[in-house]
Amino acid sequence: MRCGLLTRPALACVLVSLLANLAGCGGRPIYPVHGRIVDPSGEPVTAMKGGTVIFELADGNVSSNGSIGEDGTFALTTEHAGDGAHVGRNRVAIMRPHAGADRPNPAIIDPKYENMQTSGLEVNVEPKTNDVTFTVELYKGRKR
Repeated sequence: MRCGLLTRPALACVLVSLLANLAGCGGRPIYPVHGRIVDPSGEPVTAMKGGTVIFELADGNVSSNGSIGEDGTFALTTEHAGDGAHVGRNRVAIMRPHAGADRPNPAIIDPKYENMQTSGLEVNVEPKTNDVTFTVELYKGRKR
């Protein structure tokens, strides 16, 4: 018997595929995440404009990212612009702006922040609007 345009086995395969995709992110909801990047004195790191903040679920392979603005602020996107990140513990990396596809700008903040394993940054995204501030070390005396 046919179910619309798909046979029952084909429909079952489509449903299994959809459920597998949802399981990849644990079916976790997404909540807004906004933040800013500041130096140890609390001043915004304005030279990071055009860089990227990346969140990655610690127990999954789902990530969110957001572009850094001229005032050191960012808002994360997972599925739709500015929607946020998945609830749970997220590792964080902060990437410097690039002058071209293969040409990163000189380091502004300590390069350890560009790797989730060395950044030391984590955020527990909660089911609410999440506001975070990352205090980062500047690289070899660079000015904001």
